[in-house]
Amino acid sequence: MFLNLVLKGDSVKQNFFPTRKIAEMFGGLELIDEIKKLEESGAIPPSHRFRYGALFKKGWPADELPLIGEKLGFFKSFDKPISLAVFTTKGGVLKSTLALNIARTAALHNINTCVVGLDIQGDITTTLGFESGVEEDEDLSKLLDKLNSTKGLSDLFNGQARLEEVIVGTDLPSLYLIPETPELVAMNDSLSTINRREFWIKEKVIDKLKKNFDLIIMDCSPNWNKLTTNALVACDVLVSPLECKINNFRNFKVFRHFLSEFKNDMRMNFETIFIPTRYSANRKLSLEIKNWYEEHVTGCTSLGLRESVSGEEATALYKSVIEHVPTKSNAKEMQRLLREVNQRIRHAISSNKTDWNEAYENQNATY
Repeated sequence: MFLNLVLKGDSVKQNFFPTRKIAEMFGGLELIDEIKKLEESGAIPPSHRFRYGALFKKGWPADELPLIGEKLGFFKSFDKPISLAVFTTKGGVLKSTLALNIARTAALHNINTCVVGLDIQGDITTTLGFESGVEEDEDLSKLLDKLNSTKGLSDLFNGQARLEEVIVGTDLPSLYLIPETPELVAMNDSLSTINRREFWIKEKVIDKLKKNFDLIIMDCSPNWNKLTTNALVACDVLVSPLECKINNFRNFKVFRHFLSEFKNDMRMNFETIFIPTRYSANRKLSLEIKNWYEEHVTGCTSLGLRESVSGEEATALYKSVIEHVPTKSNAKEMQRLLREVNQRIRHAISSNKTDWNEAYENQNATY
């Protein structure tokens, strides 16, 4: 279905990763020997010799990393296709950063992933590095042609494009995107006029994507609208960031109430994974709020996403933290967080659910 998509990586310079950096990305330096064994056995492609600064090293290009991550990484594949919605009602809480890191990490483990942009501000489309190729020195007609060539969900909704025509590739062969376009605003209003308006994204987009992708991630706007309710109806699991600041407490209380009402009204039974974000280890109140979330919020992860300069740098470079600075402490924290998120998702969709805390402790006795 998607064989004719043009990958963004086809037109950019290939980046290579040395063996040591790859080992750090997927777990630690102890994986170096395992990578060498996989190469010797032919289980992964042969390494390449490339220039790394003033030196020559052996390593692999970015588009071959998923073949390595699949063999020895920490983000495990799922037993069936999964749809995630990333949503909260407050902006600026690293929502799209979470979506970016989950998506790229899954793709780096060769989990075929599609991100669906539903934020009218277009954050995830920007964060994933999608570029329309617009140059300031081009004339108006060329600019309009380029802008009009970018298709989105509104084109699918209006019957002006097929689903496969609104999906674009990225620099990773296992990561795709349905980009946000300005017409999402009008589409959000138009959803109110159709039958089964809460089910359009599920029936016309997500159910069909599940035939070709292992993981679909919907990045929502930080407010309740028709696109958001569609995403919640279509999701198997909701991932929701919890900002570790005092002004988020009241927002969270209201959000949890509305979420509970929505699930009851729509008879939804999706699991929710809450992730503390923007906490600072140097601020007592921030840590106290994080601890309160962990103790009192059902579904809250035991780890969070803290503020960091390198994390902001990674997002600006359209990369996950584990790609950008795999040796840094916040990258290791991200690994542990995403490992927990992965296991929580797997637990949520399992047919034989046990107590989550007991299951997580048993699986991570050595961590």
